[in-house]
Amino acid sequence: MTKWNPGSPAMKTEAENYIAQANKDGIIQASHLKDLQNGNMTTDRLLGLHMTIQQRRNNKKYQN
Repeated sequence: MTKWNPGSPAMKTEAENYIAQANKDGIIQASHLKDLQNGNMTTDRLLGLHMTIQQRRNNKKYQN
């Protein structure tokens, strides 16, 4: 599996901020952010995580 390796520091920062906010909102676990920061996140997993976060946010929005 290929590890996610962003082409720019800004891209990594934005991904970290996105995952950190999702964790703060109670949508995902903190382990996902730790894996990204430690270089243990694969590209496939990051993409899947993004879709999961979006889906859960949409579900929360429509439940309220």
